[in-house]
Amino acid sequence: MNKILILPLALGIAYQAQAFPVKSPFPSAIGSTLFQDEIKGTVVSDQGQAIVGVNVKNVQTGQTVVTDAKGQFQLSAKQGETLRFSFVGYKTQDQQIVGNSLQVTLIEDASQLEEVVVVGYGTQRKSTVSGAVATTDLKGTNSRSMAGIGEVLQGKTPGVTVTAEGGDPTSKPSINIRGMGGINGEQPLYVVDGVLQARAPELNPNDIQDISVLKDAAAAVYGARASGGVILITTKGGKNGDLKIDFEAKYGVQKAHNLIKALNAADRAMISNQAADNAGVARDPAFDASKYPDGQITRTDWIDEIFRTARVQDYNLSASAGNEKSSFYTGFNYRNAEGILINTYSKRYNFRVNSQTQVTPWLKLGENISYSFTNGQGANTSSGYTGAVLSAIHYPRNVSVYDDAGKFSGLPVEYGPGTYGDVINPVAYLSRLDVNNPVHNLLINPYIELKLLPGLKFKSNFAYTKQFTDFKEFTARIPEIGKPNMSNSLAVNTNRLTDILTEQTLTYEKDFGLHHFDALAGYMYQKTTENYSNVVGENFDDEAKNYRYLVNAGRIQPIADGKLEQALISYLLRANYNYDNRYMLTLIGRRDGTSLVAKDNRFQNYGSVSGAWAIHREAFLSDSEVINTLKLRGSYGILGNLGTLVSTAVSPLLQRVDNWVGKTPTLMPGYIERIMGNPILTWAQSNQTNIGLDIGVLNNRLTLNADYFVKRTDRMLMDIALAGTTGLETKTVNGGRVTDKGIELAVSYSSKSDAAFQYNISASVNKISNNVDYLIDEFPKITSQIDYRGILKPLLTEPGQPLYSYYGLETAGLFRSNQEAEQYKGSTGTKIQPNAQAGDMKFVDQNGDGVIDDKDRVFLGSAYPDFNYGLTFNGSYKNFDVNIFFQGVQGNKLFNTLKYTGLNAASGQPYNMFEEIKNAYSESNPNSNIPRVSVKDPNGNFSNVSDFYVENGSYLRLKNFVVGYTLPQELTQKYKLQKLRFFASATNLFTVTKYTGMDPEVGMNDYGVDAGRYPQSRTFMLGQRSLFNLKFG
Repeated sequence: MNKILILPLALGIAYQAQAFPVKSPFPSAIGSTLFQDEIKGTVVSDQGQAIVGVNVKNVQTGQTVVTDAKGQFQLSAKQGETLRFSFVGYKTQDQQIVGNSLQVTLIEDASQLEEVVVVGYGTQRKSTVSGAVATTDLKGTNSRSMAGIGEVLQGKTPGVTVTAEGGDPTSKPSINIRGMGGINGEQPLYVVDGVLQARAPELNPNDIQDISVLKDAAAAVYGARASGGVILITTKGGKNGDLKIDFEAKYGVQKAHNLIKALNAADRAMISNQAADNAGVARDPAFDASKYPDGQITRTDWIDEIFRTARVQDYNLSASAGNEKSSFYTGFNYRNAEGILINTYSKRYNFRVNSQTQVTPWLKLGENISYSFTNGQGANTSSGYTGAVLSAIHYPRNVSVYDDAGKFSGLPVEYGPGTYGDVINPVAYLSRLDVNNPVHNLLINPYIELKLLPGLKFKSNFAYTKQFTDFKEFTARIPEIGKPNMSNSLAVNTNRLTDILTEQTLTYEKDFGLHHFDALAGYMYQKTTENYSNVVGENFDDEAKNYRYLVNAGRIQPIADGKLEQALISYLLRANYNYDNRYMLTLIGRRDGTSLVAKDNRFQNYGSVSGAWAIHREAFLSDSEVINTLKLRGSYGILGNLGTLVSTAVSPLLQRVDNWVGKTPTLMPGYIERIMGNPILTWAQSNQTNIGLDIGVLNNRLTLNADYFVKRTDRMLMDIALAGTTGLETKTVNGGRVTDKGIELAVSYSSKSDAAFQYNISASVNKISNNVDYLIDEFPKITSQIDYRGILKPLLTEPGQPLYSYYGLETAGLFRSNQEAEQYKGSTGTKIQPNAQAGDMKFVDQNGDGVIDDKDRVFLGSAYPDFNYGLTFNGSYKNFDVNIFFQGVQGNKLFNTLKYTGLNAASGQPYNMFEEIKNAYSESNPNSNIPRVSVKDPNGNFSNVSDFYVENGSYLRLKNFVVGYTLPQELTQKYKLQKLRFFASATNLFTVTKYTGMDPEVGMNDYGVDAGRYPQSRTFMLGQRSLFNLKFG
């Protein structure tokens, strides 16, 4: 694989060396040339790109030259004199002449730059943008080893909430813009280099040049799928100058931290005996040291056995060059990250080529080609029965990992599941994992741009995306005593996805004095075809690796094989007008048609209007020395939402099944319908309103961007459960409305451009509230299918509350005495909790009827945070640099189901438990908040959903800390190195939280229900970056 990908990279570099030969510079000179020494040099940016037109002045003589297209200059000067380099957008720099050749690097001056943002089908100066468009701070990201785009966005972009789905190396984070957007599972639309992606792209973070996020009605230009916001990613391209070779290597380790401790063998026996005594039942002889002394010996720390110190390596190699007519960028990435759970990992390769050529003054050709390969193996950590972490907590510690024969151990023969519970050996489970999931993505994106008339341009964009997925998983037998499973199976799933996109756009731009006008008109067609085949083989006699093929299966289940197609067609218009950069107006209209909904509802119109007033350009503020920017923005729009709608929702496919039929039962094939079609299904949509304010003071070194938004998603797409009498399971319908509203703040402060210590501090804060306004008549409430062991079912969606809220009993602590339990009576004088005694939970009788039941359940919060925030500090002094990034959330709740089996001796299975249970209520420990230990639970301490399980999920995390040092150029230039930087980074260095689980980043896949989720790791890395500037000719 490495050789295959590196070969085209090497060929590309060799070709471009010929395509971009360096010519001798011809600088223009003004002033005296009487000095004998000829000084030559090159001026580049801090990104290594040549800068054309830099003013180079001899401070002593006044002689001035400017750099040419290669960033090169030549003048006469004496040794020891000082040259001053100045260019708009960069900090002025003085350098003393030492030798006859100079290499000068200029640093960008943010206070001078007029920021340009991508707004969809083009770019726009940020000062003239009227919508809510956020940019992502990418400083420091290259020094981290990141799995994907979610880690780049987290805490860095106002309005974007990124929730890690645990720390599994194969998991993808949940990304939401301005809330979840309703029951239909709204996701943002990704656009990479102008190409709409069918799903989240597998990008190399080092290839990303910038990211813009359309959060409000500005996203209406993408219509049908823009309700969840649009993430616009621009990858790097070549710049004018010599061939640049950039190589970066990172290597490090990652470890688990804050792990749960389980009882050792002796303490486990003590707690088991105590639980039996408190319940008034006989003790289990397995915990009698005189009868079974082996049960008192701690042999294994199962948590230590399943976790490991894992290695991470990440390598990037890129090349770029350009001249007045052509440019190219090519990059290669390899990342291999072991998981902190044994036998888990993720692997990624990326290769990219971006190039463009100005063939004639009116014709430009370009192409973007990218390839990605991913593979990985995760672990089940969400099951309430066989989750790897859960099993490690509950497995008896008097058992060794392997038996005397070298095979995986099961529970003791003398005392099996009846004593230790139906639990699997977690090391055996992880060691037997056998998943191969290679995913190949290829994108070919040629485009052509034509200048038809002054101000009028035409662009034709074509993108062909091909994805190959070949999933193979072998599930082995579990022969060990505990929770045996003597069946095995091999699942083989193949998927071939083809996405074809074509876009034709016309843009026109014209200035009439102080009036500026530009317009966009376009047509888009996108078709996605997916061919799939899913096969499961069972009953393999021999489980050896070389026999794990379907041909060796004893039985093949019915094959699921099919083809899915969907298409989208769109017409779009956008018009921008501004007067004197003071008054801005944007109108957007789009008409979309999709094959996913009913025929009569396929076409819908979407649009938006937005405006802005640059108050600082008014006469009464134009001379202000305090306020540099003051802009008021507002927008309203209607956007489409297809959510997670599948192509079979209107007309479902039949499914193949096998049934036993006949007088002499014979297994015969058949076809059934599980989903009811909906012939009137239509689009969901959202109405979005935004008011924003942009402020800049101190020469825009201190900026504030604030937005208030209201987003109403109605006609939501939702799957409803059907009555058993229908013979069907679900149906997709429209209905209900959810409102998300909130405030977003982004603050940034930068040091003065001439300060010796350069620094920048930026922060983003998002406040979001979610409310279900109403649902459909048939389902005024919706219960979620997420539960724990079929007993705890905490989720409910109901009007007036946030989506997926926890719903259960409120507790008032524990009864501290039997007398207190006896006195807890209702209005009739009867005991409210007749089975309660000292150490049991006291449930609140909300309706005062003297009975604790479902009518007393109340809403207890939700997993979606009220606030999420990020704080970044970037600093540099001389050759040292530092990046510090904090990230956190506030106001969310998590449902810690581990307590059900970790602190409950009456769970129905006598598992090992948390070490924390030693602090449970007892006569000698009456102030504990953990209920008494007992093998019986008549009071329902643990079987009732209550706020005992609901915990504060807020956290503050030092997400990343980087320290770097760049060697002086006078040292590196000797070896043709333009830049050589060494750095060290640490990820998840510490976390401040009140959550008692392993990790508060549980994720939203299960809506915050934590059953021992794979935790985030703490990572330490060392790295270096080398930048070469190669000249030819």
